[in-house]
Amino acid sequence: MRKSIFTLVAILATYCQAMAWGYHGHATIAYIAERHLTPKAKANIEKCIDGRSIVYYASWLDNHRKEYKEWDRLRHTCDFDYHTGKLYGDPVRQMNETINILKDYQNLPDSVRKVRIYHFVHSFGDFHCPGHIEFMTNGERTHTANYPVINVDGKPLRYHTMWDSTVLTNNHPDWGYMDFAHAIDNNLSQSFIDAVTAGTLEDWLQDAYNCSKRIYTDAPQKPEGTPDSELSVVSRSLMNDFGDLACDQMVKAGLRMAKIINEIFGK
Repeated sequence: MRKSIFTLVAILATYCQAMAWGYHGHATIAYIAERHLTPKAKANIEKCIDGRSIVYYASWLDNHRKEYKEWDRLRHTCDFDYHTGKLYGDPVRQMNETINILKDYQNLPDSVRKVRIYHFVHSFGDFHCPGHIEFMTNGERTHTANYPVINVDGKPLRYHTMWDSTVLTNNHPDWGYMDFAHAIDNNLSQSFIDAVTAGTLEDWLQDAYNCSKRIYTDAPQKPEGTPDSELSVVSRSLMNDFGDLACDQMVKAGLRMAKIINEIFGK
């Protein structure tokens, strides 16, 4: 029995690491957002989700795909034209739809209100993850995180998996989401916060495009079927740079998430 419990824990840990941003990333973003909520906004949104913190539901959309297949169809990635930066429509349309529906949260059925909050908290974080920014050329997806690279240990690893878990835990394997949040959301100036949260959702996604494009130039994608010995190598130095980029994106996501929650629930 004890062995079975340990086996189950190991399986669940592996499963969680496969999710978008991973548990660490999503929880860190939600916790940063929570740190910047007004007391009224925090109280109002928590009333809608059984009195729990938004951190509790940060990975809800990943963890309930089987029960809520309609939510699994929502896009967890954003597509851009690789050369022009043009944003393709579904993700931003879906997110704007959720934000607009939540503006009338007091009149929504409880079940609708909850799931829309879960979608917002989860997918808003996804849209800031460099591994969830994918690029198209002539209408076809040409740069995606679903390709292998060689990681710092010399083993092939799907780029998506690297961004969803390894990027954050590589340098700080013992850190939890609070450790990440307190380290990177520390002594931020009001001018920095104002600059990061200025603009619209579309502006923020465009910023994510600009920041994320480098991950495909620093570790170029190779054609499908490329032998492991010829794959792009993510060196220790590059992994450190990617870790810094991930932390920058988590701070931005958390601050921007807080702004929207304050605007909707802080009235």
